[in-house]
Amino acid sequence: MKKKILLSLALVFIVSLNLYSQTKFDDAVALNFKNTTVAVAGYFDEGNNLVTARQIAKEGSYYLEIGRYDENGQYTVKKIIELNNDPVEVKVKFNNDGSKAAILEISPDKIALSYVDISSGEILQDFKLESVNNFFLTPDGRYIVVAAGSGSLLFDIAEGDPILNYSGEITYGISGDGNTLFCRNGNNIDYLETKTGKKIRSFPMKDLKSIDFDSRGEIMLCLTSEGIKLIKLTQESIICLKEIDGVPVMPVASSLYDYFIVDNGAVRGVYNLGGVQIYKSRIDTYNANKSVFVFSKDDKRMALLSDKGIYAYDFDMIKYYNKIAQKYPDLFVTKTQFENDQDQENRASRVKFQKGTMVSNVADEMKVSEGIIKQVQKNSLGLVDVKVTGLGYYNPNTEMYDVTMNVPVDYLNTVSVTAKVKVPKFQAEIFSRNYQNFKAFALRQINRDQTGVDVFGITIVNDLNSTNYRCIMHRTLPPVKLSYDEEFANGQKFFEMRNWYETLLNISDFPEDFKKNSVIDYLFTQAITNFFDEKWNYVQTLNPVKDSTQLLIYLSDFPKNFRLADEVNRLRQTVVNNIMETRLDRLNQYLSDKEYLDGVEYAKVVTPQYFDPYSGTSIDYEYYKTRFIPAYNSILFAAGKRAYDGTNWKLALDMLQQISQSYPDYSEVEKMITDAKYQLQK
Repeated sequence: MKKKILLSLALVFIVSLNLYSQTKFDDAVALNFKNTTVAVAGYFDEGNNLVTARQIAKEGSYYLEIGRYDENGQYTVKKIIELNNDPVEVKVKFNNDGSKAAILEISPDKIALSYVDISSGEILQDFKLESVNNFFLTPDGRYIVVAAGSGSLLFDIAEGDPILNYSGEITYGISGDGNTLFCRNGNNIDYLETKTGKKIRSFPMKDLKSIDFDSRGEIMLCLTSEGIKLIKLTQESIICLKEIDGVPVMPVASSLYDYFIVDNGAVRGVYNLGGVQIYKSRIDTYNANKSVFVFSKDDKRMALLSDKGIYAYDFDMIKYYNKIAQKYPDLFVTKTQFENDQDQENRASRVKFQKGTMVSNVADEMKVSEGIIKQVQKNSLGLVDVKVTGLGYYNPNTEMYDVTMNVPVDYLNTVSVTAKVKVPKFQAEIFSRNYQNFKAFALRQINRDQTGVDVFGITIVNDLNSTNYRCIMHRTLPPVKLSYDEEFANGQKFFEMRNWYETLLNISDFPEDFKKNSVIDYLFTQAITNFFDEKWNYVQTLNPVKDSTQLLIYLSDFPKNFRLADEVNRLRQTVVNNIMETRLDRLNQYLSDKEYLDGVEYAKVVTPQYFDPYSGTSIDYEYYKTRFIPAYNSILFAAGKRAYDGTNWKLALDMLQQISQSYPDYSEVEKMITDAKYQLQK
């Protein structure tokens, strides 16, 4: 094996760079610097400092310079490695700790791939290849996978020779442990065992333009002609978790799949896993084909290495940007024109100086807020009716029906969504004829603005043959990054802990091919019963007067077959009575204050029935006749007598004629009515 000691510049020196805040592009979360240097690769070290590799030329030779940026954007050269020739393009991939790297040099007449020890500058291996599309290092540093032409090769780095040919398999990614390759073979996605080439699983993926995998291959981010899709593996197939609208380009996923970055021209959008946009800004346009995104392992930092330079970001600043911008408006002013670069540098320096304090303060506030949100989510969890409104295509091979449903997005509004339902072939005709009569229910919990949480666990009930159809998949909760086996294990753990809320979150929305669905159905039934028992105990602690609206909301969450349904309805009646009694108190106050006509007008809000929009029912005000009617008669009498005494005969008649005969002094009312009519006829 050819060995060559590369040019090793003995020591480390500091390069002074012009640092600019990216705020002039309204991207106020740029970490500390924008550097016009062009880098081809990078990673974040254990201290979350950015390490980059860039191609340089010196005295007719070409080198790869490895250097590190500190928190303040200062750059230190760590190593300079001589390249074989003048490459048109250089691609670099570092191993897990950055101690070694694979370097691909592409020239018009030559391709060179080498594996280098960064600290010593020694080339550990050269690989002989005619073409390379992409390459991947295994975390243990023993192997390199090269996608070339219509297949892929596995090289033993120590030996330098290919030891396995994955014929027809184009590698798109490698798992975090290095044991699995994610490949495309025609219209199929194949998962291969790295060291044997054994096909672990395969599934069709037509109309695929681009695809990215999380570290375990459990979640996939796909770009198709229809848009962006988030897909998750089941035990035997795949299901679409989310379709993200309005995203025309392939997003870039962060290390832990917590975020997606979508740079579309001069606009950046940052999305969370639930597909909710958490940040938007203008950015400097760049050539996406000559750019690389780098993420820290903990998803705290991000860098864009583009043809325009290096931009570094802090995800905490992105995540909390809106809150920080409100608290520190002088530092985060968008669409501001600066007179010169110094103004930009001054603001960047202030942000850099205060960043730690700002993020810490906001993070503390958000933790409190998130705790409150989580408690509200738990309290708001309910079982609600869902309406099946349409039936689409039935695929006899997968036994899946496309169905359209109206699902709630809050307590008062619904949206139309499409999901898939597993219906066996022998039941398909019954389903198609009767679906509009089938009942459907779902779990609903509120806090959409903060978390994207809406509806999950949708089930369609076929009363004709006592069959429940599990919807696959409409889940507006953010996709879970755990495997289904791990979710199931979590659900069992929380069930044993009698934490019914977390149990329901973890055992909902399992695909139809999951092997333990019978156990899940049992756990779900038990958990939902116990959860509502606990919720009933909580609801009873609320004040029917002060918490009337909240009580009506929570009472609407209880299923109709709840074992204490009569008590739920009775409490709803009590709340309605209290709402009306409060209004009645206000009416009596008008009487005490002698604001009779205002009181008569206000009395319109005290009605025989109260429509509860949350349960969709009208509830009688039980004391309408015994309490409201006497109070209303009194204020009508007071208003009529005042008009009568003031000789306003028309108004007097209008008030007095509304008084019911149950009024104690109705004989006096009749006398005034007779006299008023006489006066009007004179």
